[in-house]
Amino acid sequence: MNSESKYERLVHMLRQQANLGAALALLEWDQETYLPSGAIDSRVRQIGALSSALHRERTAPEFLNLVDDLATRPEEFNADQAVDIRETKWKLDRQRALDEPFVRQRAELHAHARNVWISARRDNDFAALAPYLARIVELAREMAQRIDASRFAYDVLLEAYEPGATTATLRPMLEQLRDGLVPLVERLRIRATRPSATATVLCGDFPIEAQRQFNREVLKILGFDLTRGRLDEAAHPFSTSIGDDSRLTTRYAANDLRYGLFSTIHEAGHGMYEQGLEAQAWGTPCGESCSLGIHESQSRLWENLVGRSAAFWEYLLPLARRFFPALENVSVAAVAHTVNEAKPSFIRTESDEVTYNLHIILRFELELELISGTLRVVDLPEAWRAKMQRSLGIEPPTDRDGVLQDVHWSCGDFGYFPTYTLGNIYAAQLMQKARTVLGDIETQLSRGDCAPLLEWMRVNVHRIGQRFRGTELIERATGRAPDTDALLAHLENKVGFIER
Repeated sequence: MNSESKYERLVHMLRQQANLGAALALLEWDQETYLPSGAIDSRVRQIGALSSALHRERTAPEFLNLVDDLATRPEEFNADQAVDIRETKWKLDRQRALDEPFVRQRAELHAHARNVWISARRDNDFAALAPYLARIVELAREMAQRIDASRFAYDVLLEAYEPGATTATLRPMLEQLRDGLVPLVERLRIRATRPSATATVLCGDFPIEAQRQFNREVLKILGFDLTRGRLDEAAHPFSTSIGDDSRLTTRYAANDLRYGLFSTIHEAGHGMYEQGLEAQAWGTPCGESCSLGIHESQSRLWENLVGRSAAFWEYLLPLARRFFPALENVSVAAVAHTVNEAKPSFIRTESDEVTYNLHIILRFELELELISGTLRVVDLPEAWRAKMQRSLGIEPPTDRDGVLQDVHWSCGDFGYFPTYTLGNIYAAQLMQKARTVLGDIETQLSRGDCAPLLEWMRVNVHRIGQRFRGTELIERATGRAPDTDALLAHLENKVGFIER
């Protein structure tokens, strides 16, 4: 079999795996949305059977040997073929570094720890979780050692979520961001002492059925293709890709229009990225999203830089009034202030755009210290309080409002948190560049014309797939390496707007 035939065989096997993965995603989506409560046992068996089948495909000797063989002769393939081989090989090498007993040990520990976390958070009992978390940290270090003992352990963990990222480049960028955000937070603290006349204009009586219809109209305006996707409801909003079928979920509050709307816009950003991937490359790395940070850049861009802009609401508010008559006498300016309100708070998932990244930086610094061994798990609560006081000027009254609020560490997800802030950094830089190329984006948004911005993202982000790592993708799209300048400028403008 010649090289071209071997590559075609690789693509066939990758797409077979992608088909199984899509079927698994559909079962999991259904479990979160429409599965009858009495059918959970059979669904668990179905998911288990498909997961096993997918694992067999990914670990089949024929597949592993084929990838290893192709990786020895990159010069025989064109650029896109070389990307598919390189990225597949990179993922397989990470997987093969972990034997089955170790994988099972981690999975069982995480499953136990997650259950302990639920009760520990409920009871405000960090001591109950601490022994499990200490063991999870040990296994995270061991996993990094198994994958690549020559590199800093945290870098090995980080690249599982953001390939190519390193602590050496990430830490100074986040420190610069923190130093720029702390003065803005102080201005917010001063602003919070004055009452806002507009903070509740999107709170009131907003019937759920009307919100469902309104949110579907918003999806159409943004450019989400409802013929290749759908919007449903779940306890925790998420999006998933099932082949050429992008599923979004949101959740609604009858007394606050913002609750469901911004969840919908956020998930639409993820969904439009998936819909914009190169269809002909489906199932291969060239047809898959670049990284979690790049994925998050798309959700954050549409949620924050578009969805919270006064220009977008110039178009959206008249539409909203058709569904919600109570908004008849509400102004665009009042809505813009309402959707951009900001102040320091304890809970990451409830924080605003200005303060959110400080919550992430706090977690990055702590998990970096945990993995490097300079911070003990038992000292986490006090370290958490000290860092929150330093950056946000507040201390959580309980561990439930502090170190116990997130499940991520109980699941061993060290290196995941930074991708949230990378998404914000990437989004601001991409939007800044798009403005220079597309001209007056505000006028376009005020007409409900999102197509030029979406197409720019299609060309410069979506269709790139995994041809470049995140940092290089941003540099090629914007003309410079990722930095915090655009994000800090955007947030400075936002605080100025809030203060008016």
